[in-house]
Amino acid sequence: MRRSVRLVRILAGPVGFAYGVTVVFTVGSPTARLWIVWAPVAIATTTAAGLMCAYGLGRWHELGKLCTISARQRQVILPVAALAAGSLALMNVTILLPGPAHVNASGGGGSGLGDGLVGMFAIVAAVPAAFVMFGMWRAVGSDAPLGPKDAAARTKGDQLDILLALRRMLQRLLAVVGAVVALVIFTAGTWWLLERSLHTQFGSRPPQYLLIFGAFGSTLVGLIYGPAWTALQRRGRLLCDEMFSLRGVDQEEVIVSRAAERQTLEQMLGLDRGFLADLQGGLLILAPLLAGAVAAFLPR
Repeated sequence: MRRSVRLVRILAGPVGFAYGVTVVFTVGSPTARLWIVWAPVAIATTTAAGLMCAYGLGRWHELGKLCTISARQRQVILPVAALAAGSLALMNVTILLPGPAHVNASGGGGSGLGDGLVGMFAIVAAVPAAFVMFGMWRAVGSDAPLGPKDAAARTKGDQLDILLALRRMLQRLLAVVGAVVALVIFTAGTWWLLERSLHTQFGSRPPQYLLIFGAFGSTLVGLIYGPAWTALQRRGRLLCDEMFSLRGVDQEEVIVSRAAERQTLEQMLGLDRGFLADLQGGLLILAPLLAGAVAAFLPR
């Protein structure tokens, strides 16, 4: 790992903390009653986002030991850049709208700048994790042999070992990104409550605003997680077909034995779980959406 990358990994957490402190003392209203609630949540969110950035950089280095992939490939850079740019644009789309909706990242009294700056920082910090997931998609989704260039996986055991390692990595990334998204939603909720207590224009938004915000965050996670998940599922099924094929087998005992062994392997690789089931497995992924849904039905 290059020294510059190591330095970024070391500084990512402290930078996130410093950014959060700067935001809460320059954007928030320390005299407001609920500021003491929003401020620590915002700082915790930006700090967690910085740590997520460091974690993503480390997993990219780890991915290079398991697969042949280059960060310069267009298939990796373009989707991540498009998602990041699109997400930042959608977070600030209300600037283009007239009236009460025009209170998001434009600043001023009663604006959504408090949660907007935190959310945008989290999106930028998630770029390394997105690179890992899309890099995994490109490496596993192709028909190239698994493993690095100088040590391609030739045996079925090597292939299984790499697929299991990649699945564990993907699940860990899912948990980390989902936790940060949940914190971003909590930050948005506490900022909304703060602005509502001050009777500002932003605070007059209905609770359903948080539901939309939660759905937006959860959808982004699904978009970066889905391609890698699909590629691992496809590669895992190919390995199962190669190891425990039932075609041409007519002996009943052999069929039952192979079917049972195949089922065991499918469970190890997570092939028996659907996409939404895997998302639900990491409860924090759906927490933003659930939090928004609960807030939508809270009495005013």
